[in-house]
Amino acid sequence: NHGFVYTDSHDWNFLWVGSAPKNYLFESLNEYQKINRFPMASEMTRKDRLCHNLVSLQEKFGRDQFEILPETYILPDEFADFYSHFHREKGSVWIIKPNSMSRGRGIYLINDIGKVPMDESCIVSKYIGNPLLVNGIKFDLRIYVCVTSFEPLRVYVYEEGLARFASEKYKSGDAAINSKFTHLTNYSINKKHERFVQNEDASCDNVGNKWSLSGLFRHLETMGVDTGLLWSRIYDVIIKTLLCVEPKIVGAMKRLVAHRTNCFELYGFDILVDEDLKPWLMEVNLSPSLACDSPLDTKIKCNLLADTLNLVGVRPINRRRDGYHNTKARIKTWAKQKQQYYDKLGVNGERKPTYSGYPGSSVSGSSSTSGQRNKTSLGNLLSTNAKDNNGISERLRDILQETVEEYERRG
Repeated sequence: NHGFVYTDSHDWNFLWVGSAPKNYLFESLNEYQKINRFPMASEMTRKDRLCHNLVSLQEKFGRDQFEILPETYILPDEFADFYSHFHREKGSVWIIKPNSMSRGRGIYLINDIGKVPMDESCIVSKYIGNPLLVNGIKFDLRIYVCVTSFEPLRVYVYEEGLARFASEKYKSGDAAINSKFTHLTNYSINKKHERFVQNEDASCDNVGNKWSLSGLFRHLETMGVDTGLLWSRIYDVIIKTLLCVEPKIVGAMKRLVAHRTNCFELYGFDILVDEDLKPWLMEVNLSPSLACDSPLDTKIKCNLLADTLNLVGVRPINRRRDGYHNTKARIKTWAKQKQQYYDKLGVNGERKPTYSGYPGSSVSGSSSTSGQRNKTSLGNLLSTNAKDNNGISERLRDILQETVEEYERRG
């Protein structure tokens, strides 16, 4: 059991929850406690909120810079805009999705505006009609992304994942529009098909209706696909998705969470690749399934979970040490609040600048190609004598130290 013991008391080290916790849970966390949630994560994992936040960035920076989600409308609020778009492109196919349901529930395709639900909260997205196919079958990608901090933003993309295949050959046109086994790739739907093939051997990771991500990319290379280019585009989608919710989650962390390192989150990004090698974001899962229905599931998800726990750095409680640090932190917080109060009144000297930005991308990034350089430069920076800190604040020094330690744990 790797030293983990179940407890009903509040003296826990690590809490894994399946849904969004109440705010009071974040407010009561001690410094050593870890929870697999950020406050306001639903801003990214609810389909309607994800659409709203991405559209806000498109309006600010241009749609071409954040065109990672198919054209999407939130119903019923944006029905008039959808109605206009639908009639501009006669014969187009759209897909209806409930705002907060998972596993493919409630999803269906339409090409008739009369089938749009008028009394339900949902989204309607332009259907990607030119998906990249493998052996004539549509597939999507489940990419696992671990975020350990939003301020600064620290993101880790797991090297392995899943490719999920539909159960029937891909066909376009009106005749196939109602065939969910052709258009939907969700495992929970396709496993019910009579021709669904379950993986029986983890070492054969490119067989059946669920492949490993590495198995898929090996196959794509035999098709002549530039997998390096595809990965770089997938990274771009992931980063831009996180940026669209970063301000809201950072604000919630400052309001609700006492310690910056209490929270982390493992997200499941569902990505569809079209025949032009453009990745499209389908959704972000708050609680990606960790169920193991096959040897391949067991291999990938058990390693994923173990690596995630190592990455976030769960540690045992040391009451004497933690009590000392908590008292010291409270004294520092009180002194800072007192100084801010005096500054506001214009009393007792000048205001002192405080660090409020992010380390450079070379510091917070997790690319293996630049890792050694980052590690070396950060190590030199952190080993600088305390009396000569090169203008680095204590807060930034703590952030850099966390980043180095986290990078070394990532495996």
